Amino acid sequence: MSAPTSRLAALRARAPWPFADRTATGRISSFEPDEEILLDERMLARLRGLSLVSGNARTEGLAGEHRSRRRGSSPEFADFKRYSPGDDFRRIDWNTYARLGGLFVRLSEVTTELSVHILLDSSASMDWRGDPARPSKFTAARRLAASLAFVALWGFDRVAIVPFSDKVGTPFGPVQGRAQVVPTIQHLQRLRPLGGTALAPSVAAYARGRSRPGLLLLISDLLSGEVDELRATLHDLRGRGWQTAVLHVVDDAEIDPAATGSWLRTADENGNAAASIELIDRESGEELRMAVDDEVIARYAAAVNAWLAQIEAACAAEEAIYARVSTGWDIDDVTLALLHERGVVA
Repeated sequence: MSAPTSRLAALRARAPWPFADRTATGRISSFEPDEEILLDERMLARLRGLSLVSGNARTEGLAGEHRSRRRGSSPEFADFKRYSPGDDFRRIDWNTYARLGGLFVRLSEVTTELSVHILLDSSASMDWRGDPARPSKFTAARRLAASLAFVALWGFDRVAIVPFSDKVGTPFGPVQGRAQVVPTIQHLQRLRPLGGTALAPSVAAYARGRSRPGLLLLISDLLSGEVDELRATLHDLRGRGWQTAVLHVVDDAEIDPAATGSWLRTADENGNAAASIELIDRESGEELRMAVDDEVIARYAAAVNAWLAQIEAACAAEEAIYARVSTGWDIDDVTLALLHERGVVA
């Protein structure tokens, strides 16, 4: 793990069931530090009205709800075209012939399904939170994955969920249809962090193993390797026909200078500012003791801002959607608005 936020301690959380009710304020009423609630019924109701944007990804089949440029024999009217030899004469519109004196054939709309591949970073760096009152990055990532998987399944798209760390984990799916919603979210509920990270090689290996490209949703904190490696992977995906969205999960304590300073300036048992702190790498176990002052925090903030700008530039250069999602956001307000703005959902 090589990034400005590589040495961070973490807490782990668990939960037995993927759904829960919220209080009137919209907060999850049963959330505790040792529980993880992925979706609730109110959230599901909002997600039912959404669909994934396929972009340049190829759609196929007939079961989904994505409009195709192809025309077929479905009952949904799409357009007229002039009759030409070989057209099905049963589709001639005689009312149009009576009005215009020419032969026109009714065209119907064909809907197709999309292959959705959700690659979920399950490395140990994801199992961290800067504030005990907020979910870990891994919980936030699984909630995001559950939401997108629900949208895809509700629209009869094919969905595969693939955890990865230093290698590709065991995929779930592909599955299709609304009956697969609960098994899919239960699977996400059971996932646990796997260890180290090799993001670029894992994503590249998975994509090369698929015979047909589709929509690839990469959910990660991106704390692995250099930005050039990510860009090379995105370039390869684009060349192979994949439509890629990079969903960057961050904790405010990692990217906000004020939150970072508050978290790093710990106090001793007497309430005095600690002379130094010990940082522990979640993946390698390496320890680093350092003194924290304003200069250190300023240098850290500058490095993080430069890193974030490089990531956005790499995604833009390779025509990949980029969205930065904070663990402090509720899925059903800011996050959905951002995903809609960036063209992930519609």
